[in-house]
Amino acid sequence: MLSIISGIYAIVIGVGIIRLWIMLLQSKQVPELETEPVAIKFHITAEMTMGGLSLMSGIFLLIGLSLSTYFFILAQGLVIYAVINAAGYYGQRKQWSSVIMFGIILISSSILATLNIFL
Repeated sequence: MLSIISGIYAIVIGVGIIRLWIMLLQSKQVPELETEPVAIKFHITAEMTMGGLSLMSGIFLLIGLSLSTYFFILAQGLVIYAVINAAGYYGQRKQWSSVIMFGIILISSSILATLNIFL
């Protein structure tokens, strides 16, 4: 049951972050491309890597691949870093609903990663 919940969660996170960046880039809502082009390109690469690894780990968990738990734990570590970083970005802009959302993802990812380590 834990692998099913973790797998679905990882897929939702992975697809969500990839879709978010595609939408932001297509709608030209990334002003840092003009002000900090190198930094934001590295940031987007890191987040797309996190999204792709999260998506892969979710699929691996659902199909029962033997090393899927390790992929999931790695992906959730990247998610945890990313949401802490994003919370700071949106907190600086006083967008508290985003900060709360990232806090919920932080708690969820931490709990699921911990459960996958110990169960």
